[in-house]
Amino acid sequence: MRVLDGITLLDLSTQMPGPYCSMLLADLGAEVIKVEAPGGDPMREYAPMFDSVNRGKRSIALDLKRPEGKAVLARLAERADLMLEGFRPGVAARLGVDYATLAKIKPDIIYCAISGFGQDGPYRDRSGHDINYLAMGGVLGLEVPIAGKPSPPPVLVSDMAAGQFAAIGLLAALVGRMRTGRGQYIDLSMTDGVVSWVGTELARFHAEGKSPGRPNVTVAPHYEIFATADGEFVALGIVYEDHFWRRFCETMGFAAWRDWGNDERIRRFDEIRDELRRRFLQRSRAGWERAFEGADVPFAGVATLGEVLANPQFRHRGLFAELPSSEGSGTSRQVALPMKFSQAECTPRGAPPRLSEHAEALLKDLGYSVQGIGALAASGAVIVP
Repeated sequence: MRVLDGITLLDLSTQMPGPYCSMLLADLGAEVIKVEAPGGDPMREYAPMFDSVNRGKRSIALDLKRPEGKAVLARLAERADLMLEGFRPGVAARLGVDYATLAKIKPDIIYCAISGFGQDGPYRDRSGHDINYLAMGGVLGLEVPIAGKPSPPPVLVSDMAAGQFAAIGLLAALVGRMRTGRGQYIDLSMTDGVVSWVGTELARFHAEGKSPGRPNVTVAPHYEIFATADGEFVALGIVYEDHFWRRFCETMGFAAWRDWGNDERIRRFDEIRDELRRRFLQRSRAGWERAFEGADVPFAGVATLGEVLANPQFRHRGLFAELPSSEGSGTSRQVALPMKFSQAECTPRGAPPRLSEHAEALLKDLGYSVQGIGALAASGAVIVP
């Protein structure tokens, strides 16, 4: 049993934010029908990325510029609980798949539209990608006091955040529909999501009336990445906690520093930071990991991706799964949901779909005859492999 068994989601989104959202819901039990254009989700050009956010879904390729394709979507919408799209504002309306249109077909449908800047406002029609949303939303600016300049993050922060916000919004609206019987429209801005993530720093800016010299989490000299003797790195994560600081000093042999409180440590920021940089260069990363084993200090080596896959904690948690690749040969390494339910299953539930792999089965479920399916395929409105 899965917590969303019996819930159907139509997903018209591509690339990363929407597919990540619908993958989360698929793992939780929703039937996700991935509606693709005849050319497929552009992410299919790079199978590993596509597979990482599209497992456990069914695919049908429709040409929504054709009346027959719109008609198939309308029949799918009649059976759906949730709808998700990631078009630029105005595109869904031009295609006839906007909330106003589909709510006439299914009045209690819950519809989420993900866009870069939202459906209204002076920037609604601007183009953008993750790095632009992070720049405008303040995340990249927070790097300047730390590194002297911002740099692109190694993961698509705003994309993944938007996918999670979309999942939260859809699930919240689903609970609301259980009480009221009404569906609704969710307008989700990726940039708004970025601003939400810098909320603590904005609150600090408002309270202090100026930009902080350093972001909140980096004002401590012992919250930092340090280079080691072998050219690798370790992460020390002490913030304000005196008990962690005392244990750290005992492990490192800093007897004179042991009883310095948080205020004293901040005042001595440069002294402490310089000495920690010097000291960590005296051993290898593995040597420091051994030194801190069992010390109960927030400390970790900076892992490579290969080390992540081999990590015994993650393997014990069952965090990885091997599924067939969407390309039809080989396997795809998938990361499971980071939660466990006591009374429900949420492990990866199936391979990523090939383009329009489930078109024939879905059309039969909708009541189309063999002749009708053939006519749709012949018209180009639906791809039937």
